[in-house]
Amino acid sequence: MTYKAQFGILRIAVLILLVANFHGCVESFEPETETFEDALVIEATLTNEVKQQEILLNRAFRLEDLVPTPEVNASVTVVDDLDNQYEFQEVFPGTYGSITEFGTVPGRTYQLLVTTRDGRTYESDPVLGPEPTPINNLMVARTTNDGTEGIDISVEYDNSQLSKYLRYKFEETYKIVAPSWSGQTLRILGGELVVWPIEGDVGRTCYNTDLSNDIILNRPQESNSGEVQRFSLRFIDRNNFILSHRYSILVKQMVISQESYSYLETLEESTAEGDLFSPSQPGFFSGNVRSTSNTNEKVLGFFHVASVASQRIFFDYNDYFPEEDLPPYVDACLPFIAPLVTHDGTPDIFDLLAEDSVRYHSTAPSGDIAVVSTVCADCSVMWETTEPEFWEE
Repeated sequence: MTYKAQFGILRIAVLILLVANFHGCVESFEPETETFEDALVIEATLTNEVKQQEILLNRAFRLEDLVPTPEVNASVTVVDDLDNQYEFQEVFPGTYGSITEFGTVPGRTYQLLVTTRDGRTYESDPVLGPEPTPINNLMVARTTNDGTEGIDISVEYDNSQLSKYLRYKFEETYKIVAPSWSGQTLRILGGELVVWPIEGDVGRTCYNTDLSNDIILNRPQESNSGEVQRFSLRFIDRNNFILSHRYSILVKQMVISQESYSYLETLEESTAEGDLFSPSQPGFFSGNVRSTSNTNEKVLGFFHVASVASQRIFFDYNDYFPEEDLPPYVDACLPFIAPLVTHDGTPDIFDLLAEDSVRYHSTAPSGDIAVVSTVCADCSVMWETTEPEFWEE
């Protein structure tokens, strides 16, 4: 889980703590610091992927605080129904990774045990490892969504997936090409500007990967239409620059328990825009982790066990928008001639180069040098230049 996603879950946690009991009638109110209640927040999803599994421990925090407080120096263990123990160690404040790589086994139950540095103890319900369900097919289609044209990425499912409880996560990776890369740069030699060739094509092509942070849930139901059913995972506006060249998405389909599904569904509904402090706000809801040293202590979060199937696809913009203009870049990339000397205090070409805010674009017949914003000529100032190992052209 990324820090952004972790922060979002923890902010949700403190908001939930600020409202009344789950089954009670809740009135709209303005949250105050005085109503703040400290609580441990546990977030963990073990999967059947053989890897270093990860568990996050933090404290719920006040609305005015900018960052969560990690729960450090805790003892974290996962045990299964065969008495195998998997010890975790703190790899980053509040983040605990399994000392040995392992994956959960379908049909076996797992339980989380936590002891904090002040001696408080917590345990989860035993959770059964579900059977994996493969992804049948990932579909990409040019479509229109609420009047916006773009690309829809969906997953197909059949009868083998009916009534399964599914959660989806994805990682999208896209190729960026600097639109004003020229293969040349500017140097200052002896007080003069000199156009200098760049070795290779550094800064011309870059890559970036973004992780999904939304809760994406699906429970496939039987349909009488006789058509293959699809579930939309991601819609991308055709004007989004991430589609400009080559795009790839890795979709992970996670089979989870009914309890995990219900918890995530409630969490999603509780944090819907505009619903946080409405009269229908459900308030505090517990997960499957409890304190064993203080039965009155509230614990937030959930211990999930999931079976994962994944599939990756690639496509180019012109596969779906042939011979059409590319989406706009992150900058307008309009070349301009910067003055060699200014007398009004505005930056001259030497100031702009020293700030690395511009790069060489071209030389006019008059000898004037045109420049553009740095990101237009060198994508490496924002993204990685190393091609991912999985990348395919």
